[in-house]
Amino acid sequence: MFGYSAGGLSKEQVDKIMDILQNPQDFNIPVWFLNRQKDWKSGKNFQIYGSSVAITLREDLERLKKIRYV
Repeated sequence: MFGYSAGGLSKEQVDKIMDILQNPQDFNIPVWFLNRQKDWKSGKNFQIYGSSVAITLREDLERLKKIRYV
């Protein structure tokens, strides 16, 4: 139909998706749509993806545990 195999993306399409994930605000994606709004370390808004999600969740939980027991 479109000349693409099922689930296959060209290198340009993958590069475009990665560029959007790395710089979402450059593509007019609203801040409320990002999963990391006003990061507590940097104060920036960004999107985390891949293995960074699990790592960031673990770090956040450890930080919250320290706050709770202090």
